[in-house]
Order: sequence, then C-alpha cells, then structure tokens
Amino acid sequence: MQPADVSALRRIDLFSRMSDASFRGLANGGLVQRLPPDAVLFEEGDRPEFLHVVLSGRVAMLSTRGEQREAIVEIFASGEVMIAPAVILDLPYLMTARVAESARVALIPAPAFRAALAEEIALAYAMTETLARHWRGLVTQIKELKLKSATERIGSYLLGLLPAHQGPQTIRLEEDRRTVASRLGMSPESLSRALCQLRRIGVTGSGRTIVVADPAKLRALCRGEAPRP
Repeated sequence: MQPADVSALRRIDLFSRMSDASFRGLANGGLVQRLPPDAVLFEEGDRPEFLHVVLSGRVAMLSTRGEQREAIVEIFASGEVMIAPAVILDLPYLMTARVAESARVALIPAPAFRAALAEEIALAYAMTETLARHWRGLVTQIKELKLKSATERIGSYLLGLLPAHQGPQTIRLEEDRRTVASRLGMSPESLSRALCQLRRIGVTGSGRTIVVADPAKLRALCRGEAPRP
C-alpha cells in the first residue's frame, strides 16, 4: 500500500479506533487494486480470501438467475466495507462484486482480519456497529420492496439524495437509470413509468439530472398521503 492508501484506510470508521500496532499489521499485509468499470472483484460462490474496502469509486453487489436475469442488491461507495459476514464466517460469497465506477479497493487478507477481530476490542466493536448499520439498511430495503409501489420506491430513493433544506432542488442520480432500476427491484421500463407518475407532483428531468420542485409533496407521496394541490 502507498502511504496515501494507508492514510485513507486509517480514516475509515472500521479502522479508526484500532491501536497503531494492530492497524499497521493489517495495512502492511494488504494491497490496493485500481479497477476500471465492470471489473469483477469476486464472484458468487467464491471463498473469501480478502476483506475488500472501497477507498474510492463505487462497487455493485449483484446476483444472477440463469443468463437473462440480473439484480443489483447493494452498492458500496468510498469508505465502506464489502460483504464482511462472508469473511468473518469464512463462507462463500452470496453475491458477485463488480465495479460500477472506477475504484480503488484495499484488500486485507481474510485470515489476518479474522485474527485482528478476535484480538482487538476496538475493531470488534466497530465491526459490530458497521454490521448493525448495514442490517438496518437491508431491512429498510426489504420494507420498501414489500410495502411500496414502484413510484413510491423511486420517490424514496430521490429523497435520500436531497439536501436537508426545503425548496426546489436539482440532484444527480448516483448511477445510470438502468442501475437505479435494478437496485430498486424494477425493470428500466417500470422506472420510466414511475418517473412519469412523479411529474404530477413536479419531479422532472432527463438522464441523471432530476429536478424536484416541491420536496414536501414527494415526502407526502412516499408516506402514502394523497398529493396536495
């Protein structure tokens, strides 16, 4: 690892509270890969050899059924740890990791990480926090899929991109529309129809650029309330 990569890794919440000696042991045994879009880090069914940590860029976790169906389950961004449960349990991956945007990914040998996790209380506690946040995020996704329409799901996704202040907002989608659709459990055609439905409350745009004229109306719709005039 280059010094800049070591510094970036150290700033990530999972490693920030470790002792210097324990952190150096992990960093000295690790390496960094610089990967282009569509590069595959590991495939569903592989046994984990490393803990993967995104230093920059975005990596999609996806699963396939046959040759035709593919779904993006999650996307990990800078500062996030990918599929730690498989590494901790030493079990095969349940998803494939494919680079969505050019990425730098730190690879820490799985045996060294498991050993550090058993010995370093600060690392174990930080890992518990990380897994708890991820679990809550997955539960939120399941609730969205089970309880909300396609229009409400894309609305909730857009709300997550909006800044806190009120008033008209212009935002940029984090991924292309096909990727967003897969992430939200719908086809690209369903996503287009859902966005058309949102026009009646002032949500417009093209490509990755979306304009939300009235965030309050969008929040009301996602809560299941009838849109106000």
